Amino acid sequence: MNEVLEIRKKLDELKNEEKAIKIKRYLKSPYEFYGINIPELRKISKNYRNLEFDNFLSLFNELFESKNHEEMSLALFLMEYYFNKNPEKSWIFLMNKLNKIKTWDHADEVATAILGKILLKNLTFMKQIKEMSKNKNPWIRRIAIVSNLPLIKKNKIELTLIMSEYLVYDEDVYVQKGVGWMLREAGKKDRIGIRNFILNHLDMKSYAFSYSTEKMLELREIRKEKIKKKN
Repeated sequence: MNEVLEIRKKLDELKNEEKAIKIKRYLKSPYEFYGINIPELRKISKNYRNLEFDNFLSLFNELFESKNHEEMSLALFLMEYYFNKNPEKSWIFLMNKLNKIKTWDHADEVATAILGKILLKNLTFMKQIKEMSKNKNPWIRRIAIVSNLPLIKKNKIELTLIMSEYLVYDEDVYVQKGVGWMLREAGKKDRIGIRNFILNHLDMKSYAFSYSTEKMLELREIRKEKIKKKN
């Protein structure tokens, strides 16, 4: 596709090898990097927001199936412009791509900017999100819980609580951080409800507890006391 060649030419012109090494180390990504800032990638994506939907899907495939982290990021930024044109097809399309995600930035982009927004308008996908939260792949579990963010912003926290019942005990650090983050955000909408949830799960994993109690520091003292009594 001409678009792919154009995009790769622009990316190549902007590449910074020193920055690429730093970003790769920071994100712990298995993919290659050009070393380009997110604002630059988003700027490039704006030039391709008026394609026919099927042409966009082909472009997405070319970029996302590459072994380059920023090309994958660009594909996801492009999806932000297109998923509303066909939410159901976009959802199904992305479900087949999630196993390629290996870093928190891609997981959170898919979750908060795409899947979560589709879910907000079509709650029939809730069942699939719940299933994803029990997937063997920890990145898919993180995507599942973080997809709640658009719902939380609209005061819909029930799904977060259902999934958090077991995800607060997840062994994966990134899942723990994701669930703690969502509980913290949900606490802005229902402080008493989330406080009670945390009190009932004081034995949750450390990162989940740390993130979820950033605005409820008194709960950290309660947990300390509980641990002291056990010892």
